[in-house]
Amino acid sequence: MLQSSYALWIGGIVVGMLIFALALLWLIGIAGASGEETPAERASRETEHTTDATSIDELRSEAESFRETAVDARANNDFDESIDAYGAAVARYQAILDELDTGAAESREEIEQSVDAMREELETVRTLNDHRQELLETLKTAEQSFQVAIVAYTEGSQTLARIRFRQARDAFESALDLVEGSDEDLLSPPVKVSVEPDRTLPSTMLGELPAVPEPATASLADAEVETVTELESSEEPPWPPAVVETLVAEEDLDDEVATTLTLLSWVDGADTHEFGATTTVSQRHEQAVHGFTQSS
Repeated sequence: MLQSSYALWIGGIVVGMLIFALALLWLIGIAGASGEETPAERASRETEHTTDATSIDELRSEAESFRETAVDARANNDFDESIDAYGAAVARYQAILDELDTGAAESREEIEQSVDAMREELETVRTLNDHRQELLETLKTAEQSFQVAIVAYTEGSQTLARIRFRQARDAFESALDLVEGSDEDLLSPPVKVSVEPDRTLPSTMLGELPAVPEPATASLADAEVETVTELESSEEPPWPPAVVETLVAEEDLDDEVATTLTLLSWVDGADTHEFGATTTVSQRHEQAVHGFTQSS
């Protein structure tokens, strides 16, 4: 009899546990069917949302900071830094678009407009930088040919002088086309070109140059002009130095020597030459034309 009672007791416990398990499963099923979140699920979602929002805010702050850097660099004519900063800003905004939910239409549209605006600004700076680089290379080629042509002329190498003056003339003309055809001021700030001619004057002393005869150097010395750097070209074509004009008028210089001295007044002994205005480029072009004519 005791064994029978024990068996009934054990059976009752098992049945009770089964009923409890079935009831628990039924409650979970109702919760799932109604779409309600469990507290654990809700906590996980809210944490993820907070993390996403923080990430987007950080990306937006970085994007705006890079954009300000790009604008400041452009204002300071630091085009390379401006291009890099714009690229970084666009990358941040693109990352924000990747983070946004597809349903966030209003926020997505705002970010896409910012990206489009910055890409336009980036393209403007990149185009300006490319044009300035092209102008710099063109002016460098032109000035080096120009300086070599002058030296060749004073050495009596008329053929080389003519070739180099023609090359300089054509290059300066191309530079003018770039400057005048651009919507931007390509010469602001001034373009500085390095000058490394493969021919240079043997001396800057006029008395040591075979192309300047002794009577001419004596007359120039009387006027306190003894070096090439002391020959200052005039403002009007063909730009002869004032002292040369005076000596020609007094018949102390012939036309050939006067031409040589005028060309020598254009020699730039510095390692760089600066072009800060369209008139500067235009004058060099006209001087190259004059040199080509004289050496023909």
